[in-house]
Formats: sequence, structure tokens, C-alpha cells
Amino acid sequence: MAVTAAGPLPVYLLTGFLGSGKTTLLSRLVRSPRFADTAVIINEFGEIGLDHMLVGRADDSDVVLLDSGCLCCAATSSLQDTLESLYYRRQRGEIPAFTRVVVETSGLADPCPVINTLAADPLIARHYRFGGVVATADALHGMVTLDAYREASTQIAIADRIALTKTDLADEAAIEALRSALRGYNASAPIRAVSPDTVDEDAPALFDGLRPEHLDAAVLTAAAPLAAGPLAHVLRYGIVSYAFPQSRPVGWEDYARWTRHMQRHIGDRLLRAKGLLRWTDGTLRAVHGVRHVFATPEPVTVPEGVWQKGAMVLIVQDLSSEDVDEAMRPLDL
Repeated sequence: MAVTAAGPLPVYLLTGFLGSGKTTLLSRLVRSPRFADTAVIINEFGEIGLDHMLVGRADDSDVVLLDSGCLCCAATSSLQDTLESLYYRRQRGEIPAFTRVVVETSGLADPCPVINTLAADPLIARHYRFGGVVATADALHGMVTLDAYREASTQIAIADRIALTKTDLADEAAIEALRSALRGYNASAPIRAVSPDTVDEDAPALFDGLRPEHLDAAVLTAAAPLAAGPLAHVLRYGIVSYAFPQSRPVGWEDYARWTRHMQRHIGDRLLRAKGLLRWTDGTLRAVHGVRHVFATPEPVTVPEGVWQKGAMVLIVQDLSSEDVDEAMRPLDL
């Protein structure tokens, strides 16, 4: 039976450094009933502990239905082709309907190109929307990893949510030290300790839709005494995070000028731009950008009583505060 889509399906990126517990987390999630409406794309077949579920396939299909109802897929072609194939097979009723997709990357991968693909590829945008980034951090060795590897710090810095793994193997002092370090790399992403005992709650907590109150946690806690203006968090490897609370609505001309400036003058030094901005037409829209690529801002509906103002977070590399101020001037937040 064919399935009619109710709107673009959210696609989430699951990233995390080698040994950070990403494989273990994903293996638990795909067995949870709360994850049964999910399609999981394994970006590099052979590098994840779900191989045994994919190896014994009876035909040449790259999709297998797990006992929980979750779909697992080994990406054997481009991400665009894989997503397109999943969508139309879902529409034709060849595979069970899914309501979200999770794309898992290898531990050494730079997640920025994948975010570009998910957030701004026009073919993907016909059926999907970028849902955000979940990064894993290892409570046992995470401090050493963050200090030693640029990829690990970048994965944490650009995350929307952080899953703290292996907390059963570390003492409270080590866990709190890592939490503090993670806050230094990413002040706005909520951090959630995950374990086998919490797997049913982990699925919706990590992969539900973008929550505006989480996006701007740093701004909400610090902007009041500082009034409007940027808040900077300095990271290692020349990576700096800036948070800008919004003081006036944004128009399309201002937004176009801002994206042009970012593309021409910032480019590859922009690791990620993420925001929820109030538009002059009264809408609240999600803004996503990585390096030279920006997705079309899509309207976001938030419940009554939830934070309704706007804010922008920039994560940049090797860029001075003066350059950032100049880059943000077209938006005049």
C-alpha cells in the first residue's frame, strides 16, 4: 500500500569520534520500540557494529527490517541516491513507513560536508529536511580525545545535542570534568547521559525535532546582564563559538545580504551557522549554514509558552571577533 508523506521527513546526523560509543548507542537504539519508526543509514558499511544485521541479506537489497521495526540501510551509493531510494520505496509500500532518518558517519569524518548535503541539497529538500546533529562523547576517555584530535572537538562544537556515553565506567568527578569541558566547546547543546537502562527515553530525547530553548541556552542565561550582543566561547584549534540574541525581526533582503557576505568573505572558516530567527512576516524560521552553503530558512512552530525570540549561533575557525562582527552586520540582530 502506498504511503502519502505529511511533509518533509527529518534527517539527523549521528557523529562522534572513534571509540566514543556511537556504535553501541546506535545498536541499542535500533532495538528500542521508540526507534521503530526510524530508518538508519550507515554511511560507511563495515565500520559499525550493526554489520551482523546487514550481512546475511537474502537478496541484493541494501535495506533490512530489524525485529523492532527499525530499518537499517548500508549506503552503497551517494547519500542523495540512498535517501531518494528509501523515500520512493516507502511511498510504494515496499518498506515500512518511517518518520525520521538517522545518518551515522565514521569516527574520523568531518561532519560538515554531510550537513551541507542534508541541509541544502535541492534534491533532498523535496522530501527531507535537516533535523540536527547528535554527537557522542566518551566519559572514560573523552577529555584526552578532545585535547588530542581536532575532529573530535569539531564534532562536539557543531552538535545540537550531545550523548554522554560510558558513564558507568567513569567516576562522578571525571564525568563532571568532561561535562565542563564539553560546555567549553559547545555552550548551547543539551548533554544527556545515555545507558542501556534509558534507551527508550534516549531515542526521542536525542532525535526529536529542534527545540528553540535548547539552541539558545547560552544566550538565555547570559544575555540579560550583558544586554544584546555577541557571546563568545573560545575553543581549541582556533574554533570559536558566538551567540547572538535577536533584537529585531529579519527581512529577506537582509538575510540575502548576510548569506552573500558569509559565502564571499568567510567561506570555509564557517564550520556551522544555526539559528532560529523571527522574520518580519511574523514567522520563526530555522537557519542552517555550513561553509559556503545555506539552506532555505524553513518555518518552525513552537508551543505556546516556549521561548519565542530569535538567536543565531556561529561556530567559526581562525576568525577574529572583528571579522565576526562585520559578518553579522547585514542581519543587524
